[in-house]
Amino acid sequence: MKLYYILLTLIIITQTTIAQTLLSPEQQKEDVEFLKKQLFDAHADPFTELTQKQYIQVFDSIELKIKAPVDITTFLKLIKPAISWLSDEHAGFDLDTSKFSAEFKNAPIFLPFTLKKQGNIYVVDQLLAPNATLKSGETILQVNNVPVAKLINRCTHYTTGFPGQRYQAALAQFGYLYTWSVDSAAQHFSIRTGANKGIIINGTNFKTWYNYRISHAGSGQDCPQMINYTRFGNAGYINSCSFMTHSDKQVDSLTKVIDALFAQAKKDGVKYLFIDVSKNGGGNSQIGDIMINDFYAKPYLGYQCNWRRSDEYLRLIKSWGITDSAYAAKPVGSIIHSDAWQSTPSVDNPSRFNGKVYVIVGNGTFSSAMMFATIVKDNHIAALVGQTPQNGHPDHFGEVYNTVLPNSKIGLRFGVKEWIRPAGKIADNNLRPDITIDLNKTPEEIIKEIAK
Repeated sequence: MKLYYILLTLIIITQTTIAQTLLSPEQQKEDVEFLKKQLFDAHADPFTELTQKQYIQVFDSIELKIKAPVDITTFLKLIKPAISWLSDEHAGFDLDTSKFSAEFKNAPIFLPFTLKKQGNIYVVDQLLAPNATLKSGETILQVNNVPVAKLINRCTHYTTGFPGQRYQAALAQFGYLYTWSVDSAAQHFSIRTGANKGIIINGTNFKTWYNYRISHAGSGQDCPQMINYTRFGNAGYINSCSFMTHSDKQVDSLTKVIDALFAQAKKDGVKYLFIDVSKNGGGNSQIGDIMINDFYAKPYLGYQCNWRRSDEYLRLIKSWGITDSAYAAKPVGSIIHSDAWQSTPSVDNPSRFNGKVYVIVGNGTFSSAMMFATIVKDNHIAALVGQTPQNGHPDHFGEVYNTVLPNSKIGLRFGVKEWIRPAGKIADNNLRPDITIDLNKTPEEIIKEIAK
């Protein structure tokens, strides 16, 4: 099986101030055309939500707004909606925040709250900054005289993922996405509440929102080790927060660690083993197969794949020193389909655990960790417990392609492969656990609830 690397990039806050570079209209248009060509030529399926004609209209509307030189932050705001229609949860733009405008980096121009929907109304969920006139639970009708439902719809086009995923992000990051979605920033906001009361609130800054987003990201938190094992009475608990590896040597090293952990569980004589990937943001999908080999002995099906042949991706993998003659021989633009692969665990594995296994999933289960858990579910390898992930989905675009827009130097990433779960495409593209549990509980509390 090949190695599949998912490159997950987080924007890092810096306070460096540099002179802002202005992009001429010609440079902006060149970057927009480059972006369109990259998406249309290399993405696994750029027309998932829009037809090609409709997508061209999206780019045409962006180009019509280009009239004068702008800084890079303003240009990023302009092009952000262009990738929202991909239904690609790995898609994104990346820009060193040292290149952000001073206003974006430092000024309190972001609304300080998130939203949630209750019936047909929207209410404040979390307040990121103290506010004497606004409380959690307050109904929000308008912001700056615009109905909140219209604003939420606008915000969905400044994030990425599937439509329902974008909608949830628009609620959970409303105050952050709102500022990206409006033409000009302000430090004070006119709010109309459910009591038809008008109030003025102050904004908060980028750093406050960054810290909030990181703390609520779901994956990669409080995990100094990629994988570790703890015994709780007659149950073992393996916490795996990442599958990220960067070389065959790292895979070999991690394989030895995984084998040793499962061997320890076997030596301890525990009856149950819990494998927690509820905060695992993914990485190398081979790690999931290595883990399965240590608690399952029968053949099982992996993912199907549709892969678009493009010169763009071919150049990228060649720059990594990878030669794929079969891919290179395919016609440009063609879709390469691979049926679900069958994996056969080793016959004699002294580390294999033979007791009852549960896999814990949650909102941080993403990318190759999602693939691992989906393979476990679709092949009935073990029971899934936890919560349905909101940010990751069984069928998704992956094998991330990275490039840089020529003038703005804004990074661009998206998937060149469409991954389809072993069970095939189904209408409900969610990973639903067999047993729902509260993931705010400690591992010991979870074990006591399940292993009765």
